[in-house]
Amino acid sequence: MGPGLALCGALMMMTTTSCGSADDGTLLTPYLAVGEALAKDELPPPPLAARIVEQARSKAGEPGTDALADGAAELDTADLPSARAAFQRMSAGMIESMKADPKSQPGHVIVHCPMTFGGKGGLWVQRRGKIANPYEGSRMLRCGDIVDWGAALPET
Repeated sequence: MGPGLALCGALMMMTTTSCGSADDGTLLTPYLAVGEALAKDELPPPPLAARIVEQARSKAGEPGTDALADGAAELDTADLPSARAAFQRMSAGMIESMKADPKSQPGHVIVHCPMTFGGKGGLWVQRRGKIANPYEGSRMLRCGDIVDWGAALPET
């Protein structure tokens, strides 16, 4: 079984719905699945990206949804560097969305890796716990510093 199918299977078990969808109706669940795949140096399955675009478009006008949809639309790519750049755009949207809705923050952290993207840095949201860098994957899996939800974000 390929890595995309393994992730897809895990999502099906997690959601009990079709591959790549999240039955909780949030954008956070599929966003986190994309980040987890990239941290494992895997491309997320295309149905996952399509689900994020669909959910984000249905929430048009809410903070961060345009960036989430635009980034997810670019995930359907054959290479990790392009998928990681798309995830960076998605992350900007997710951070904006979660900062606007503090109820979504518990159990999740913003992480900043200053070394990624040629030293420009990158931010993402993940579950609280061990850092799993979606931008560097196995090269620097644990690289990153937690940024407080109320703090000013580092420039990226």
